[in-house]
Amino acid sequence: MTETATTQQSGETPIDGRVARRQRNLDAVFDVVLEMFAEDMMFPSIEQASKRSGLSLRSLYRYFADPGELVEAAIKRSQAQAAELTHLAQIGQGPFAERLDDFVSMRLRLYETSGPMFRATIHNAANHPRVRDELHENRRLLREQFELQFGPELSALPARARSAAVEAGNVLTQIDALDLLRRVRNLTMAETDAVLRDALTALLAPSS
Repeated sequence: MTETATTQQSGETPIDGRVARRQRNLDAVFDVVLEMFAEDMMFPSIEQASKRSGLSLRSLYRYFADPGELVEAAIKRSQAQAAELTHLAQIGQGPFAERLDDFVSMRLRLYETSGPMFRATIHNAANHPRVRDELHENRRLLREQFELQFGPELSALPARARSAAVEAGNVLTQIDALDLLRRVRNLTMAETDAVLRDALTALLAPSS
């Protein structure tokens, strides 16, 4: 009995071999593009991606019209994967110390996983509207998450102080700030963790 026949008999939807092969090829090229981002190659060419992935130029040009489309697709795929890392199971609930621990740990994991993609997004946003839109949306979601996670502390502040705390906390915990601390200031992960915890505590719960 063929694989297709077995699949149909079990009631599952058969997967076209060409579709599966195309997805494998896309996964392979996206992986090498992300590797190049990590090496500070922020706008890889189709030729570079072809050489490193082992896929033919002809195949890649069937998938992407130009390097811009390749970069946009790689960034979008990486951001979709990174979105899973931002999940907070009980957002805004529990003692401040626990929420602080969950939040800081999550943002540092996100940075370690997605830092190269973030830098490539910044680099390409000016010339690629869809990349720019992704960047704006991701920043908006990260800001909203900060407000929800520390809602109890923020709501206890007077309106003007609350607005300032939201702005300061958002700036401090965006990926831009983590990149500055890690790559410009050359802080270790432990040092970056301590900076975030101490700064957020001073900002949101100074009496703790």
